[in-house]
Amino acid sequence: MKSRNFVLAVAGLGLALGGLVPAVASAETSGDVSVQEVHRKSAKCRTPEGKKINISWGDGNVSTTVYYNNHCNQARAIELEFVKESGERFNKCFVAPARTKGDKKIDHGMPNKVSILGGSRCP
Repeated sequence: MKSRNFVLAVAGLGLALGGLVPAVASAETSGDVSVQEVHRKSAKCRTPEGKKINISWGDGNVSTTVYYNNHCNQARAIELEFVKESGERFNKCFVAPARTKGDKKIDHGMPNKVSILGGSRCP
């Protein structure tokens, strides 16, 4: 009796899993998924010679997270320019500390321009 219940359970599981496979396959080919582009930028350090600060960010709709890896002995300011629907431009800026790796989330999406400034202070 127990083996009959086991066989029925396995058969039922197979039917249930069989019903899921086409749904997964159709979701992969629907074309509704959008891919966010990743942007990268770097700038040379004053010291040590030959080192850089590297940043990357994506095209988020609601927010933008900037990832940084600062190999410089100096802090560097990173400035993002955004454009409102009205056409008004505004900037957000933060400082990447010297010799650190991290990220900064900005509560605005899709920056128009991203710059690594020469100094360690935001304008």
